[in-house]
Amino acid sequence: MARGRPSKKAHIVKSARGLFTQQGYQSTSIDQVVATAGVSKPTVYSNFPTKLVLWEAVFAELIEESQYEMQAVLDGLNTHAKQDFFTGWVKLWETWLGLPERVRVYRILLGEQHKMMASTLLMFDEFEGVLDSALLAWLGHFSMSPNTLFILKAVTKEAILTPVLMNRASMSATELKRQLDPLLVL
Repeated sequence: MARGRPSKKAHIVKSARGLFTQQGYQSTSIDQVVATAGVSKPTVYSNFPTKLVLWEAVFAELIEESQYEMQAVLDGLNTHAKQDFFTGWVKLWETWLGLPERVRVYRILLGEQHKMMASTLLMFDEFEGVLDSALLAWLGHFSMSPNTLFILKAVTKEAILTPVLMNRASMSATELKRQLDPLLVL
């Protein structure tokens, strides 16, 4: 392999990532991946024996990138002293949902989980764990119980994530703050 050139495997993953996150899992075929990547079908199958294995490689890459991005946001929040809880909380959620690929992961897993193997569902837990870890780290800077995380997440998911998944307007930050205010004094 030439220096500086991505491997064929990485190129296939990149091509498949674009297709999966634009079209979904079911609507993406290996033939489309072959055409987009500009490689042969045997090349794809020698690296990824099934479409699900390819999806898991895409998913693993997205999880890793998400970990770095969320840590960078946390680092930024931590450097700004006197950051209030709500501002940081919303920033973490906005960052998480700001990448359309992450929203697509929810749609794929919610709509097509019956086609996924247990390993993919475990990866989804790891995926959501990236957000959970960032939220819990942020919560740790304030005098709130970690048990409060469950309630805060439930309200925020209902206000922000669910509407995004349903292509509806999310609750405004002002309304979300009003909903969370009783919890923030716990």
